[in-house]
Amino acid sequence: MIRRIWRSYTTPDNADAYERLVENLIFPAIEGLRLPGYQNMELLRRVADDEVEFIWVMNFDASKRPSARKAEAEDHVSVPRAAQELLIRWDERATFYETRQARPPN
Repeated sequence: MIRRIWRSYTTPDNADAYERLVENLIFPAIEGLRLPGYQNMELLRRVADDEVEFIWVMNFDASKRPSARKAEAEDHVSVPRAAQELLIRWDERATFYETRQARPPN
């Protein structure tokens, strides 16, 4: 499995609105792209002092997706304007990881 991880940050006041935007617009748009090997997505949320961190994890079947290194080199993060208006900052690039071990096995 290959995992694509991307982080974004917002204020506590904008966190719920950003999460709704992701759930109702952004995730469906990404799923509509039918990316090769796409399996699922997760959105993680963590409150840290005066900001809220969101981590997106996208999971891909490694046999249908380029290596993590190649995928990372080809990946371009595009943040919709509606999301930019709610965010403080975000990672310019996503990072890709190869799953080496999992328990229980996938």
